[in-house]
Amino acid sequence: QLADDAHRVYRTLVWDDPGFVPFFRAFTPADELTLFEIGSRPAARPGGDDYLHSLRAIPWVFAWTQNRCLLPAWFGCGTAFDAVEVEELRRLFREWSFFRSLVENLEMTLAKSSLEIAAGYLDLVDDEHLFGPIADEHARTVAAVLEIVEAKELLDRHPVLQRSIGLRNPYVDPMNAIQVDLLARYRGASDEEERARLRRPLLRSIAGIAAALRN
Repeated sequence: QLADDAHRVYRTLVWDDPGFVPFFRAFTPADELTLFEIGSRPAARPGGDDYLHSLRAIPWVFAWTQNRCLLPAWFGCGTAFDAVEVEELRRLFREWSFFRSLVENLEMTLAKSSLEIAAGYLDLVDDEHLFGPIADEHARTVAAVLEIVEAKELLDRHPVLQRSIGLRNPYVDPMNAIQVDLLARYRGASDEEERARLRRPLLRSIAGIAAALRN
């Protein structure tokens, strides 16, 4: 039931909202990932007319990691958890190793995310209406996870990882701010020469954020 409820909420945003694809492409550096000459396959499957259907899984997740939203890892979970009594969720957490592993991975991902940083990428977006539901679901999911694990802060039970993320984030935050500026300038460049000049620092910002967010 939890899986069904989360899946429904996820699809309502990602597949059913006609404004989602233009929002995603503006809000993340998904299209700019194709500038990297890495990987054994291109970011999208050839010949696909539907953007989401042709996009491969790795660039889909990678793009959401860049703006610190990490949406594919948690969106829908908060609503699903809200529909179940917290004591039942705590029982599942105590007694079922699969559910415990799922919640702990969710907790780690939420700790690495930052909706405050992600909000900076709204400068790149024409229509911001989807960010409200995303931020609300993120808050719901964080609150639900804290209720389930009975903690005041994310990763309270894993102080080494909590400290690592807490020390690292202030160094990553400026890279995100730089990336937003570079994306705006790259997308708005008037000629290929200017785009070529911006390409290397933009790619370095993508690589730097990716390296910094690893555990």
